[in-house]
Amino acid sequence: MIGTCGFTTIDCPHDAAEIGYVLNPDHHGMGIATEAVEAVLAFGFEKLLLHRIEARFMEGNVASLRVMEKVGMHFEGYRRESMLVKGSYRTIGCCSLLSSEYKRRKAEKIPE
Repeated sequence: MIGTCGFTTIDCPHDAAEIGYVLNPDHHGMGIATEAVEAVLAFGFEKLLLHRIEARFMEGNVASLRVMEKVGMHFEGYRRESMLVKGSYRTIGCCSLLSSEYKRRKAEKIPE
């Protein structure tokens, strides 16, 4: 196993969810995380009919932010020192994608 990717939470009353992913550093830079996130987004929007999917990253984790940008997510902002990780508070960034944005991106990728 080289990593995980999937929904960490699903908020049914609001048709929203959060994606989380972790990849072994030996496999970074190969497009694996991007491909996995794209598959989870497709499932969320096409099968679960979600309206919004978000993902979070620790400030400074540029690679994770880049994955989110590659799949079309939009940066929304930071929550200052909002997560305690190994005894230190970390600032967490959030990105999201709406169903309408996902559908528009998908339509633009399909050749006519």
